[in-house]
Amino acid sequence: MGANIAGIYGAQIFRQDDRPRYRRGFSINIGVLTFGLALATVRFVDDWRRRKSSKVLEEQSDDDVVQASREISPDGSEKAASIVNERK
Repeated sequence: MGANIAGIYGAQIFRQDDRPRYRRGFSINIGVLTFGLALATVRFVDDWRRRKSSKVLEEQSDDDVVQASREISPDGSEKAASIVNERK
C-alpha cells in the first residue's frame, strides 16, 4: 500500500517537465528530510531534558523523605533507609 501511495505523490513531485535534474522533486525530498531531522533533534533534546529533570526531582524527593523521617524519629537512619528503599 505504501508503494502505491508513493507512486501517486511521486508522479506529482518528479514531473516530466523537470527532467533530467528533477530540481523540484529533490528539493522537496531535501525539505522533508530536513524537517524529519529537525523533529528528531527536538525529540532527543526534549527526552534528555525530561530525564535530567526527573533524575533531579527523584534525588530531591528521596532527600526530603530521609530528612522528614529523621525529624519524626530519633533513630531516623534505619527508618529513613527503609522508606527510601520502599520508594524505589
